[in-house]
Amino acid sequence: MIRRFNAFSDNYIWGIEIHKTICIVDPGQSYEVLKHLENFEHFFSIGAILVTHRHHDHIGGIKELAKSRFAGSEIKISLNESPIFNQMPIFGPTDCQRYGVKHIVSDGDIINIGDNTIEVLDIPGHTEQHVGYLFRSAHDQPPAFFCGDTLFGGGCGRVLGGSFIDLYASLKKISKLPKETLIYCAHEYTEANLKFAREFFPDNSGIKKRYAEVKKDREKLLPTIPTELSYELETNPYLTCKNFNEFKAIRMSKDNWKG
Repeated sequence: MIRRFNAFSDNYIWGIEIHKTICIVDPGQSYEVLKHLENFEHFFSIGAILVTHRHHDHIGGIKELAKSRFAGSEIKISLNESPIFNQMPIFGPTDCQRYGVKHIVSDGDIINIGDNTIEVLDIPGHTEQHVGYLFRSAHDQPPAFFCGDTLFGGGCGRVLGGSFIDLYASLKKISKLPKETLIYCAHEYTEANLKFAREFFPDNSGIKKRYAEVKKDREKLLPTIPTELSYELETNPYLTCKNFNEFKAIRMSKDNWKG
């Protein structure tokens, strides 16, 4: 089971529940996670923390979670088949070491948690160093991709330290994942992204339809994430664009869009 925790005004923190262990993705805050653990009728422990990139709204809660009474579990965890013992591992890219990351990961690394597999993908562009985590459950479930701020529902991240060409390449990499992959990004931006896309591509019926559906959901305060990759491949302009120049033009227009 993948659990959602709200943080700040529009952040999502994700929790992957495996047996009685929860692995936290991008804990910008600790409060909602700790409240859940305190109130849960069955004792849960934090098996690991997975960090995608260095921005504060993704790492701000690491210290509190790491020193909480829930840190650490008996579930088997390994990195590239090397077991990790007697600690709660914190995974992330190199530039996150100062924020508590102890186990540096990059493209192709494999994390095993119990019988489940997490493949690390380098997806820079939003920041110079940015990773994503492709979670494959031991059970018959679609893959889940935790992509931080690289890909959003109907949109993609700004370039804040990375580069346009890297972001474009990262989105191309994500687009090649299995179409049934569920996308777990870190912000609830879908409505605004599709509003912009509808204005930029006024004749695109697919974007119009999706925007209307998302708008209704958000009026009911329903989350739009996770979203399925197949849906993004049809209606996300950063995935449907024809080439890098078109991608950059769309992204720069969105940067200057007043909404």
